[in-house]
Amino acid sequence: MNTASIDFRFLAESDGSPLLVFNHKGHILYLNDAAEILLGYADHKELFQIALTHAPRDFGTQTVMMELHYHQLQFYAITVAYNSEEWVSIRLYYRPRIAEEHKLDSSHLRETDLNLLLDMAIGFYQVKNRGKVRLMTDRDLPTFLTDQNTASRLLRKALESFTSDATLEISLRMVPGEYILIDGKRHPVLRLTFRGVPRRRHDDRTMEELAESIGAAPYFEEDELILDLPFIRA
Repeated sequence: MNTASIDFRFLAESDGSPLLVFNHKGHILYLNDAAEILLGYADHKELFQIALTHAPRDFGTQTVMMELHYHQLQFYAITVAYNSEEWVSIRLYYRPRIAEEHKLDSSHLRETDLNLLLDMAIGFYQVKNRGKVRLMTDRDLPTFLTDQNTASRLLRKALESFTSDATLEISLRMVPGEYILIDGKRHPVLRLTFRGVPRRRHDDRTMEELAESIGAAPYFEEDELILDLPFIRA
């Protein structure tokens, strides 16, 4: 067997590290699955400039230790490679995240339809606020177990952190390959994203406490709030 029979494209697409290949004008020639996720948070033009800035002087590769943060995605190093003036690649290395384990009181968990809970919270929000709400969610998501009262309070606080005249975009989806550890068991992640300008920060600490009590992980940005919720099967 020789290397000609190896499917290197399959290997690149299976790699958990984002890999992008640009042409000399900054257009994307190739990206793997992990890079597709990254581009949901990062601007490809910025990544191209980073690649150019840290490319080796001559053909070859160069690995640089550097901190890059794109919302909840954190990287500690990049490798830039090229052997032609027509293309350059950049590979980003995730900073390992400590698998923080949560403990929950199972007596407070109830079977919950998160879409219904979210609809109710949006209804309360729209009574007091003029801003438009655009909701993108999978209505077929199954029910899961959570503390409904705390989850409702968290959703209301999340919505209230955006000003009354903001246009608010909300998305809800299951995240493949990620999990939250609770009482020694891995649970898939439901990612709830709120985007709007501007966002007020005065209740971030309260939201952290509410999220912690239901095993969720919040991520705060100037114009975005992300809640990673554990999908505990009912």
